[in-house]
Amino acid sequence: MTKFLVFGLVLGVFLLAVGSVPAAVDELKLKQTQKALIADQRLVGNVAAQAKREGVVVDVPQLFVYYGDTSPAYHLAGFRPTLVRELDMIIDARRMERSMVGLSRLLERAETTDGSTVSVADLPEADLYVVLYERVACEPCGVVRQTVQDWLADRPDTVFWITISLDK
Repeated sequence: MTKFLVFGLVLGVFLLAVGSVPAAVDELKLKQTQKALIADQRLVGNVAAQAKREGVVVDVPQLFVYYGDTSPAYHLAGFRPTLVRELDMIIDARRMERSMVGLSRLLERAETTDGSTVSVADLPEADLYVVLYERVACEPCGVVRQTVQDWLADRPDTVFWITISLDK
């Protein structure tokens, strides 16, 4: 009887520890191509809607979240205090954002610092792909980044984070 009690206690502690392991996060840093920057600056209209549907990014921060199969999950232009609650509702229910730009389109418009391109096929497998467009010294960008990182720390998902800079 005592053996089973000890085994159950050890198993319970193990399961509790495994359940609280924070998400594994890898990161890729890219920059928006010069061609995309120039083209985006010439467009007029609702820039948040253009970012969401076409990947035209002028204002930062812009947050895009995709599921592991790269289906679109969530887009946010700017910052809202309800970000974590929205992410929880959408990701936990595995809702899809039907009118959101594909991850492949965002990657087509970005490059590494040495000018090479990255495609979806080049990305490692992950449960979630997080894409954040930002600029240096952008306070709201830092708030979005920290909020999402804090949210991810409480989740078991493996995450691949892609940061795309709009700085030249």
